[in-house]
Amino acid sequence: MQIFNRNKNETNFVSSPFWQVGGNSKKNAIKNIFKQIFFFIKLSIFVFMLVMGLWGCSQTSFDATTSQNLNIGCGLEYGYQFGTTGDYNFDVQAASNFSQYSTFTDWSMAYGPFYAFFIWPAAFFITNFMYLTRNYWGGTNTLLSLFILLLIIRGSTLLLSLKSTFHNEKMLEIKSKISQINNKYKDLKDFKSRQMKQYEITNLYKKNKIKPFAAFQQMFLTMPIFLIIYRIVGIVRPVKSSVLFNIWSFSANPLTETFSNFSRGGWVYIFFLIIVMFGQFFSLKIPQILAKKRYSNNSNLSSDGNGLFNKTKITQNIFIVVMCLIVVFSPCGVGIYWFLSSIFSVAQSYMLHKILLRRKHTNKKFKISFDF
Repeated sequence: MQIFNRNKNETNFVSSPFWQVGGNSKKNAIKNIFKQIFFFIKLSIFVFMLVMGLWGCSQTSFDATTSQNLNIGCGLEYGYQFGTTGDYNFDVQAASNFSQYSTFTDWSMAYGPFYAFFIWPAAFFITNFMYLTRNYWGGTNTLLSLFILLLIIRGSTLLLSLKSTFHNEKMLEIKSKISQINNKYKDLKDFKSRQMKQYEITNLYKKNKIKPFAAFQQMFLTMPIFLIIYRIVGIVRPVKSSVLFNIWSFSANPLTETFSNFSRGGWVYIFFLIIVMFGQFFSLKIPQILAKKRYSNNSNLSSDGNGLFNKTKITQNIFIVVMCLIVVFSPCGVGIYWFLSSIFSVAQSYMLHKILLRRKHTNKKFKISFDF
Protein backbone atom coordinates (compact mmCIF):
# COMPACT_ATOMS: atom_id res chain seq x y z
CA MET A 1 0.00 0.00 0.00
CA GLN A 2 2.83 2.34 0.85
CA ILE A 3 4.53 1.52 -2.42
CA PHE A 4 1.32 2.25 -4.31
CA ASN A 5 0.88 5.58 -2.55
CA ARG A 6 4.49 6.53 -3.17
CA ASN A 7 4.16 5.77 -6.88
CA LYS A 8 0.92 7.63 -6.98
CA ASN A 9 2.49 10.65 -5.33
CA GLU A 10 5.39 10.49 -7.76
CA THR A 11 2.93 10.40 -10.63
CA ASN A 12 1.11 13.42 -9.25
CA PHE A 13 4.42 15.19 -8.72
CA VAL A 14 5.49 14.72 -12.34
CA SER A 15 2.16 15.84 -13.75
CA SER A 16 1.82 18.87 -11.47
CA PRO A 17 2.19 22.38 -12.91
CA PHE A 18 5.49 24.19 -12.44
CA TRP A 19 4.28 26.27 -9.48
CA GLN A 20 3.62 23.07 -7.50
CA VAL A 21 6.99 21.52 -8.35
CA GLY A 22 9.64 21.76 -5.66
CA GLY A 23 13.38 22.24 -5.65
CA ASN A 24 15.47 22.52 -8.77
CA SER A 25 12.70 21.24 -11.04
CA LYS A 26 10.60 24.30 -10.25
CA LYS A 27 13.54 26.65 -10.91
CA ASN A 28 14.31 24.93 -14.21
CA ALA A 29 10.67 25.13 -15.29
CA ILE A 30 10.53 28.87 -14.52
CA LYS A 31 13.87 29.39 -16.24
CA ASN A 32 12.63 27.61 -19.37
CA ILE A 33 9.50 29.76 -19.44
CA PHE A 34 11.54 32.96 -19.24
CA LYS A 35 13.88 31.62 -21.92
CA GLN A 36 10.94 31.12 -24.25
CA ILE A 37 9.58 34.59 -23.47
CA PHE A 38 12.93 36.27 -24.14
CA PHE A 39 13.38 34.22 -27.31
CA PHE A 40 10.07 35.41 -28.75
CA ILE A 41 10.79 39.00 -27.69
CA LYS A 42 14.18 38.88 -29.39
CA LEU A 43 12.71 37.25 -32.49
CA SER A 44 9.97 39.89 -32.64
CA ILE A 45 12.56 42.68 -32.40
CA PHE A 46 14.69 41.21 -35.20
CA VAL A 47 11.66 40.69 -37.45
CA PHE A 48 10.44 44.24 -36.73
CA MET A 49 13.87 45.74 -37.49
CA LEU A 50 14.16 43.70 -40.69
CA VAL A 51 10.71 44.78 -41.89
CA MET A 52 11.41 48.42 -41.02
CA GLY A 53 14.75 48.28 -42.83
CA LEU A 54 13.14 46.86 -45.96
CA TRP A 55 10.30 49.39 -45.67
CA GLY A 56 12.79 52.25 -45.45
CA CYS A 57 14.74 50.94 -48.46
CA SER A 58 11.62 50.66 -50.59
CA GLN A 59 10.45 54.16 -49.61
CA THR A 60 13.82 55.65 -50.48
CA SER A 61 13.66 54.07 -53.93
CA PHE A 62 9.99 54.18 -54.93
CA ASP A 63 7.96 56.61 -52.77
CA ALA A 64 7.83 60.03 -54.45
CA THR A 65 6.31 61.72 -51.36
CA THR A 66 9.51 61.02 -49.42
CA SER A 67 11.92 62.02 -52.19
CA GLN A 68 15.12 63.49 -50.79
CA ASN A 69 16.81 66.61 -52.08
CA LEU A 70 19.92 68.00 -50.42
CA ASN A 71 19.09 71.58 -51.42
CA ILE A 72 17.37 73.67 -48.74
CA GLY A 73 13.66 74.10 -49.43
CA CYS A 74 13.49 71.08 -51.74
CA GLY A 75 12.19 67.52 -51.37
CA LEU A 76 10.84 66.24 -48.06
CA GLU A 77 11.93 68.32 -45.06
CA TYR A 78 11.50 68.24 -41.30
CA GLY A 79 11.60 71.37 -39.18
CA TYR A 80 9.44 73.88 -37.34
CA GLN A 81 6.27 75.15 -38.98
CA PHE A 82 6.76 78.28 -41.08
CA GLY A 83 6.83 81.42 -38.90
CA THR A 84 7.58 79.59 -35.63
CA THR A 85 11.13 80.93 -35.16
CA GLY A 86 11.54 83.28 -38.08
CA ASP A 87 14.81 81.53 -38.92
CA TYR A 88 14.97 80.21 -42.48
CA ASN A 89 17.35 77.45 -41.36
CA PHE A 90 14.76 75.98 -38.96
CA ASP A 91 11.31 76.91 -40.34
CA VAL A 92 10.34 74.66 -43.24
CA GLN A 93 9.23 76.41 -46.43
CA ALA A 94 9.64 75.59 -50.10
CA ALA A 95 12.17 77.22 -52.36
CA SER A 96 10.51 79.58 -54.84
CA ASN A 97 11.70 77.62 -57.88
CA PHE A 98 10.89 74.10 -56.62
CA SER A 99 7.51 72.42 -57.08
CA GLN A 100 8.10 69.01 -55.44
CA TYR A 101 8.08 69.83 -51.74
CA SER A 102 6.65 68.09 -48.66
CA THR A 103 7.02 68.79 -44.95
CA PHE A 104 6.29 67.08 -41.67
CA THR A 105 6.58 68.87 -38.36
CA ASP A 106 4.74 66.55 -35.94
CA TRP A 107 4.47 62.83 -35.31
CA SER A 108 2.35 61.26 -38.01
CA MET A 109 1.82 57.97 -39.83
CA ALA A 110 1.32 59.87 -43.08
CA TYR A 111 4.72 58.71 -44.35
CA GLY A 112 4.50 55.19 -42.93
CA PRO A 113 5.82 53.44 -39.80
CA PHE A 114 9.52 53.84 -40.64
CA TYR A 115 9.22 57.63 -40.52
CA ALA A 116 6.84 57.54 -37.56
CA PHE A 117 8.88 55.23 -35.32
CA PHE A 118 12.46 55.94 -36.42
CA ILE A 119 12.89 59.17 -38.40
CA TRP A 120 10.57 61.45 -36.43
CA PRO A 121 12.04 60.80 -32.92
CA ALA A 122 15.60 61.34 -34.19
CA ALA A 123 14.62 64.42 -36.23
CA PHE A 124 12.66 65.86 -33.29
CA PHE A 125 15.65 65.52 -30.96
CA ILE A 126 18.22 66.91 -33.40
CA THR A 127 16.08 69.89 -34.47
CA ASN A 128 15.30 70.97 -30.90
CA PHE A 129 18.86 70.45 -29.68
CA MET A 130 20.29 72.38 -32.61
CA TYR A 131 17.90 75.27 -32.02
CA LEU A 132 18.93 75.47 -28.35
CA THR A 133 22.60 75.51 -29.39
CA ARG A 134 22.15 77.55 -32.59
CA ASN A 135 24.84 80.06 -31.56
CA TYR A 136 27.60 77.42 -31.53
CA TRP A 137 30.34 78.15 -34.03
CA GLY A 138 30.86 76.38 -37.33
CA GLY A 139 28.18 73.70 -37.17
CA THR A 140 29.59 72.23 -33.95
CA ASN A 141 26.02 72.05 -32.59
CA THR A 142 25.16 69.71 -35.46
CA LEU A 143 28.26 67.66 -34.72
CA LEU A 144 27.33 67.47 -31.04
CA SER A 145 23.72 66.49 -31.80
CA LEU A 146 24.88 63.66 -34.08
CA PHE A 147 27.28 62.52 -31.36
CA ILE A 148 24.50 62.38 -28.76
CA LEU A 149 22.29 60.53 -31.25
CA LEU A 150 25.19 58.11 -31.75
CA LEU A 151 25.41 57.47 -27.99
CA ILE A 152 21.66 56.82 -27.84
CA ILE A 153 21.72 54.40 -30.78
CA ARG A 154 24.92 52.60 -29.76
CA GLY A 155 23.75 52.44 -26.16
CA SER A 156 20.48 50.79 -27.20
CA THR A 157 22.37 48.21 -29.30
CA LEU A 158 25.25 47.72 -26.84
CA LEU A 159 23.99 44.33 -25.63
CA LEU A 160 23.97 42.99 -29.17
CA SER A 161 27.46 44.29 -29.94
CA LEU A 162 28.77 42.75 -26.70
CA LYS A 163 27.18 39.47 -27.64
CA SER A 164 28.84 39.59 -31.05
CA THR A 165 32.23 40.36 -29.46
CA PHE A 166 32.02 37.55 -26.90
CA HIS A 167 30.81 35.19 -29.62
CA ASN A 168 33.90 35.97 -31.72
CA GLU A 169 36.07 35.49 -28.64
CA LYS A 170 34.62 32.03 -28.06
CA MET A 171 35.32 31.20 -31.68
CA LEU A 172 38.97 32.10 -31.16
CA GLU A 173 39.14 30.07 -27.96
CA ILE A 174 37.96 26.86 -29.65
CA LYS A 175 40.12 27.47 -32.71
CA SER A 176 42.77 24.98 -31.60
CA LYS A 177 40.13 22.31 -31.03
CA ILE A 178 38.75 22.83 -34.53
CA SER A 179 42.28 22.51 -35.83
CA GLN A 180 42.68 19.20 -33.98
CA ILE A 181 39.47 17.85 -35.49
CA ASN A 182 40.56 18.90 -38.98
CA ASN A 183 43.94 17.22 -38.51
CA LYS A 184 42.26 14.10 -37.18
CA TYR A 185 40.27 13.63 -40.39
CA LYS A 186 42.82 15.18 -42.74
CA ASP A 187 43.55 12.03 -44.71
CA LEU A 188 40.11 10.44 -44.35
CA LYS A 189 37.89 11.26 -47.34
CA ASP A 190 35.15 8.61 -47.07
CA PHE A 191 31.56 9.61 -46.39
CA LYS A 192 31.45 8.23 -42.84
CA SER A 193 34.62 10.10 -41.83
CA ARG A 194 33.30 13.38 -43.23
CA GLN A 195 30.06 12.78 -41.37
CA MET A 196 31.91 12.14 -38.11
CA LYS A 197 34.03 15.24 -38.62
CA GLN A 198 30.94 17.39 -39.12
CA TYR A 199 29.32 15.80 -36.07
CA GLU A 200 32.34 16.57 -33.85
CA ILE A 201 32.53 20.21 -35.03
CA THR A 202 28.79 20.67 -34.57
CA ASN A 203 28.96 19.12 -31.13
CA LEU A 204 31.86 21.45 -30.24
CA TYR A 205 29.81 24.47 -31.30
CA LYS A 206 26.83 23.22 -29.33
CA LYS A 207 28.88 22.55 -26.21
CA ASN A 208 30.34 26.07 -26.31
CA LYS A 209 26.96 27.62 -27.24
CA ILE A 210 28.21 29.00 -30.53
CA LYS A 211 25.54 29.76 -33.10
CA PRO A 212 26.49 29.82 -36.80
CA PHE A 213 24.34 32.85 -37.62
CA ALA A 214 25.15 34.91 -34.51
CA ALA A 215 27.61 37.06 -36.50
CA PHE A 216 24.76 38.19 -38.79
CA GLN A 217 22.49 39.40 -35.99
CA GLN A 218 24.07 42.85 -35.91
CA MET A 219 23.36 43.28 -39.62
CA PHE A 220 19.64 43.36 -38.84
CA LEU A 221 20.25 46.57 -36.89
CA THR A 222 22.91 48.08 -39.16
CA MET A 223 20.57 48.56 -42.12
CA PRO A 224 17.82 50.59 -40.37
CA ILE A 225 20.44 52.58 -38.44
CA PHE A 226 22.18 53.59 -41.67
CA LEU A 227 18.82 54.53 -43.23
CA ILE A 228 17.95 56.66 -40.19
CA ILE A 229 21.19 58.66 -40.45
CA TYR A 230 20.97 58.90 -44.24
CA ARG A 231 17.43 60.31 -44.08
CA ILE A 232 18.17 62.59 -41.11
CA VAL A 233 21.00 64.28 -43.02
CA GLY A 234 18.83 64.64 -46.13
CA ILE A 235 15.55 65.89 -44.65
CA VAL A 236 16.23 67.74 -41.37
CA ARG A 237 16.44 71.35 -42.47
CA PRO A 238 18.92 72.68 -39.87
CA VAL A 239 21.29 69.78 -40.64
CA LYS A 240 21.07 70.48 -44.38
CA SER A 241 22.02 74.12 -43.74
CA SER A 242 25.00 73.34 -41.45
CA VAL A 243 28.63 73.65 -42.53
CA LEU A 244 31.13 71.95 -40.23
CA PHE A 245 34.00 74.27 -39.23
CA ASN A 246 32.75 76.49 -42.09
CA ILE A 247 34.46 74.04 -44.47
CA TRP A 248 32.35 70.91 -45.07
CA SER A 249 28.62 71.12 -45.71
CA PHE A 250 26.66 68.32 -44.01
CA SER A 251 24.40 67.99 -47.05
CA ALA A 252 27.14 68.03 -49.71
CA ASN A 253 28.25 64.89 -51.51
CA PRO A 254 32.07 64.68 -51.08
CA LEU A 255 32.65 62.93 -54.41
CA THR A 256 30.56 65.42 -56.37
CA GLU A 257 32.17 68.38 -54.61
CA THR A 258 35.67 67.03 -55.27
CA PHE A 259 35.24 66.51 -59.01
CA SER A 260 32.65 69.12 -59.94
CA ASN A 261 33.80 72.03 -57.79
CA PHE A 262 37.48 71.22 -57.31
CA SER A 263 38.78 74.64 -58.33
CA ARG A 264 36.04 76.44 -56.36
CA GLY A 265 36.93 74.90 -52.99
CA GLY A 266 35.81 71.31 -53.63
CA TRP A 267 39.37 70.08 -53.04
CA VAL A 268 38.84 70.37 -49.25
CA TYR A 269 36.50 67.35 -49.43
CA ILE A 270 39.49 65.18 -50.35
CA PHE A 271 40.73 65.58 -46.77
CA PHE A 272 37.23 64.77 -45.51
CA LEU A 273 37.22 61.46 -47.43
CA ILE A 274 40.71 60.57 -46.20
CA ILE A 275 39.82 61.24 -42.55
CA VAL A 276 36.49 59.39 -42.61
CA MET A 277 37.72 56.34 -44.54
CA PHE A 278 40.82 56.19 -42.35
CA GLY A 279 38.53 56.03 -39.31
CA GLN A 280 36.35 53.32 -40.87
CA PHE A 281 39.38 51.23 -41.76
CA PHE A 282 40.86 51.33 -38.28
CA SER A 283 37.55 50.75 -36.50
CA LEU A 284 37.32 47.38 -38.28
CA LYS A 285 41.02 46.50 -38.16
CA ILE A 286 41.68 47.34 -34.49
CA PRO A 287 39.54 44.42 -33.17
CA GLN A 288 41.53 42.02 -35.40
CA ILE A 289 44.85 43.43 -34.17
CA LEU A 290 43.78 43.22 -30.53
CA ALA A 291 42.49 39.67 -30.97
CA LYS A 292 45.82 38.65 -32.51
CA LYS A 293 47.60 40.21 -29.56
CA ARG A 294 45.45 38.29 -27.07
CA TYR A 295 46.34 35.02 -28.78
CA SER A 296 49.94 35.84 -29.74
CA ASN A 297 51.19 32.78 -27.83
CA ASN A 298 48.69 30.41 -29.44
CA SER A 299 50.56 28.27 -31.97
CA ASN A 300 47.30 27.22 -33.59
CA LEU A 301 46.54 30.69 -34.93
CA SER A 302 48.30 29.87 -38.19
CA SER A 303 47.50 26.16 -38.37
CA ASP A 304 45.06 24.18 -40.49
CA GLY A 305 41.96 25.20 -38.57
CA ASN A 306 41.93 28.75 -39.92
CA GLY A 307 39.45 28.34 -42.77
CA LEU A 308 36.46 29.77 -40.92
CA PHE A 309 38.48 32.62 -39.45
CA ASN A 310 40.07 33.53 -42.76
CA LYS A 311 36.58 33.75 -44.21
CA THR A 312 35.63 36.08 -41.36
CA LYS A 313 38.62 38.30 -42.22
CA ILE A 314 37.61 38.35 -45.89
CA THR A 315 34.05 39.29 -44.92
CA GLN A 316 35.33 42.13 -42.73
CA ASN A 317 37.60 43.42 -45.51
CA ILE A 318 34.67 43.41 -47.92
CA PHE A 319 32.65 45.31 -45.31
CA ILE A 320 35.45 47.92 -45.09
CA VAL A 321 35.30 48.48 -48.87
CA VAL A 322 31.48 48.70 -48.84
CA MET A 323 31.48 51.21 -45.98
CA CYS A 324 34.08 53.35 -47.74
CA LEU A 325 31.97 53.38 -50.90
CA ILE A 326 28.89 54.34 -48.88
CA VAL A 327 30.80 57.27 -47.36
CA VAL A 328 31.99 58.42 -50.79
CA PHE A 329 28.51 58.44 -52.36
CA SER A 330 26.55 59.72 -49.32
CA PRO A 331 26.17 63.24 -47.91
CA CYS A 332 28.98 64.41 -45.62
CA GLY A 333 26.70 64.18 -42.60
CA VAL A 334 26.53 60.40 -43.02
CA GLY A 335 30.31 60.20 -43.19
CA ILE A 336 30.66 62.38 -40.09
CA TYR A 337 28.29 60.12 -38.16
CA TRP A 338 30.17 56.96 -39.18
CA PHE A 339 33.49 58.62 -38.28
CA LEU A 340 32.14 59.32 -34.79
CA SER A 341 30.85 55.76 -34.70
CA SER A 342 34.29 54.43 -35.64
CA ILE A 343 35.87 56.33 -32.71
CA PHE A 344 33.24 54.81 -30.41
CA SER A 345 33.97 51.33 -31.82
CA VAL A 346 37.73 51.67 -31.30
CA ALA A 347 37.23 52.78 -27.68
CA GLN A 348 34.78 49.93 -27.06
CA SER A 349 37.13 47.38 -28.64
CA TYR A 350 40.03 48.53 -26.47
CA MET A 351 37.99 48.35 -23.24
CA LEU A 352 36.70 44.88 -24.13
CA HIS A 353 40.26 43.84 -24.97
CA LYS A 354 41.36 44.75 -21.43
CA ILE A 355 38.40 42.89 -19.92
CA LEU A 356 39.04 39.78 -22.01
CA LEU A 357 42.75 39.81 -21.18
CA ARG A 358 41.98 39.96 -17.49
CA ARG A 359 39.45 37.15 -17.81
CA LYS A 360 41.94 35.06 -19.74
CA HIS A 361 44.72 35.52 -17.18
CA THR A 362 42.42 34.63 -14.28
CA ASN A 363 40.82 31.73 -16.21
CA LYS A 364 37.35 33.02 -15.41
CA LYS A 365 34.24 32.13 -17.34
CA PHE A 366 32.03 34.71 -19.01
CA LYS A 367 29.96 36.45 -16.37
CA ILE A 368 27.29 37.58 -18.82
CA SER A 369 24.90 35.08 -20.33
CA PHE A 370 23.22 35.83 -23.66
CA ASP A 371 21.49 32.47 -24.11
CA PHE A 372 17.90 33.75 -24.20
